[in-house]
Amino acid sequence: MLRLYNPILFQYLNVGNKTIGNSCGLEFVRWRRKPRWLPVAKSKIFRIPQRKPQSLEEKNELLRLHNNYRTQMRSIRLYLREENQRIAETTTTDHIALTPQQEEEEFNRCLQENDKWNNEINKIRELRLAKEREETKAYVQEKLRLAEERREEQMQRIESLVKKEKELSKTFITYEKLDEAIEHALANPVDYNFALDLQGNIYRGRSNVPMSTEPAQK
Repeated sequence: MLRLYNPILFQYLNVGNKTIGNSCGLEFVRWRRKPRWLPVAKSKIFRIPQRKPQSLEEKNELLRLHNNYRTQMRSIRLYLREENQRIAETTTTDHIALTPQQEEEEFNRCLQENDKWNNEINKIRELRLAKEREETKAYVQEKLRLAEERREEQMQRIESLVKKEKELSKTFITYEKLDEAIEHALANPVDYNFALDLQGNIYRGRSNVPMSTEPAQK
């Protein structure tokens, strides 16, 4: 029997009952007999199967085994019924009727026992909640400490950046120093072009003065 996972996979089959690899999703199933979901063959619709003859010895043996089985099961059920009845008669919680006073005392005893259990559970709960509060408090304090450290580091970075910008602001060309900066640039031209040879020597510009990192002074 040939079974496909998807009808679309029919297009991957070749001529000659050959399959293409394992990617086609084919499954070959060999049935020893006809599957039960298939209908009866047309040639056997009106066929009545013949009952096999049974010998007298076989019939007597099967009857004996059946009788033995029924006798054993009846004995087990009877034993279980008697055992259940005996246990029910020996217990004192089902068949002994208590007086109203005894019922009141039993009820009060159960209440006291219940209160005792509640108190024990309450103590355990209080200890657990106290421990959880301490852990939560320590966790919050640690978070606050880390946040304060991050804030201080950020303030230090900001201060260092502001200080650096203040130092750089001294070299800025303002409106008052614009003419002076233009005169200095014209008097000291700088050529940023340079060349390198195979030995690593630097040949700067033509004959201009190298760029100075010092601010112009006049």
